[in-house]
Amino acid sequence: MRRLLRIFLLLLLVAGGVGGYGAHRALKYLDAPIDAQGGETRVEIPKGAHFREVVRLLADAGLVRDPLVFEWYGRYLKAERGVKAGVYAIDRAMTPRTLLEELRRGALPEQVLVTLPEGYNRWQIADALSKAGVADRAAFLAHVERDDLEGRLFPDTYWIKKGATLDEVVRLLTGHFEAVFDEVVKGHPEEAKLRSDPVARRRLLIIASLVEKEAKTEEDRPLIARVFENRLQRGMKLETDPTCVYGADIYQEVPHPRFCRDASSRYSTYVISGLPPTPIANPGRASLVAALRPATGERAEKLLYFVAKRDGTGAHHFSETFGEHDKAVDRFLRQR
Repeated sequence: MRRLLRIFLLLLLVAGGVGGYGAHRALKYLDAPIDAQGGETRVEIPKGAHFREVVRLLADAGLVRDPLVFEWYGRYLKAERGVKAGVYAIDRAMTPRTLLEELRRGALPEQVLVTLPEGYNRWQIADALSKAGVADRAAFLAHVERDDLEGRLFPDTYWIKKGATLDEVVRLLTGHFEAVFDEVVKGHPEEAKLRSDPVARRRLLIIASLVEKEAKTEEDRPLIARVFENRLQRGMKLETDPTCVYGADIYQEVPHPRFCRDASSRYSTYVISGLPPTPIANPGRASLVAALRPATGERAEKLLYFVAKRDGTGAHHFSETFGEHDKAVDRFLRQR
């Protein structure tokens, strides 16, 4: 009997210790940062999601390391009925306790997903931002015009906070560009000039925008950049079709001789000599790199023409002379 009593008391002590440890573990977890390094993670809470599903989504996103404690604490607070649906930008420096409180209040900023493909120009970006409800189209275009931002609105997929100011939206796009530009110019022979000389930077962005509009494959980008450089060095017109339809009234049109031969055009490189006055699109990283480092080599230095093969690959055929180019046009476009 005495032995049984000792065993019972020992079990009580063990149970009490486990309970105390569990409480300590829960409190320590709830009040420690999700990630001591901080950072931001976006997560979408769908409408009608049960609290257990919410916990699972947060755990899958790496925001909840102890789903059991988080769920128990949420149920203790009766949070299972209070979490608001939406897309949230979650600061990983906050604690799980604060995260749950913010989700209940819906205080974390709801965001909108906006994708801006490589090669979009100012009007296409304005259309996308306006459609997503994150910027007034006319105000955005006026801002781009005022600050000469064409070419510096970096193409990417963005989460944009609902209610963000126009300045915040523009800073998001241009800030991303500056970060990428800073990376790609490192180590370039003219790095210092490209960083300090706005004329050199503008020239680079114009060529990169032309490459972006013409190239469909990674292999072609440096070759197309080389063709443009070769033609500029020889005083030849660039004659690149995308420049024909750069304008507020024609940006949705397909290049056509009536646009390319428009004598009043400031952008058509069939009419003007040299480069257009501004970039005609917003290039991605690969086109910036191609413009910085065009193809080299004996043959590359002679290339003056290219034509789309139209074989489903997106690739181009490159030629050194007009005679070769004309034959390539017959083969790939006229199918002769």
